[in-house]
Amino acid sequence: MENRELSKDDIWKIKIYTNNAFKRVGSDNYRQKIAYKLLNTAKVSNQSEFFSIILRALNSQKSDADVRNLLEKLQEIYPLTSKNFENVAYSIIMGIMAVKQSGGN
Repeated sequence: MENRELSKDDIWKIKIYTNNAFKRVGSDNYRQKIAYKLLNTAKVSNQSEFFSIILRALNSQKSDADVRNLLEKLQEIYPLTSKNFENVAYSIIMGIMAVKQSGGN
């Protein structure tokens, strides 16, 4: 699966699942710190650390449907080419950053 280009639909679903999942994860300050850490790992293309941060943040929310959907989608596409990783990483980061704008905790 790693060689196929991700569709716009895949990227959109990842952003929406992330946004919905992170509405119930931590405070605005916590989400801001996560987004900052993710930006730094995406900048250096460190997939392992990037996904480690995501999994740690979502671990306590495993029973949430949006978290399960996100994790299933990520499992389906992982590992990623560097181009796909860039697209997925920024979709996840934008999904987290959009939580406050859409009225999250």
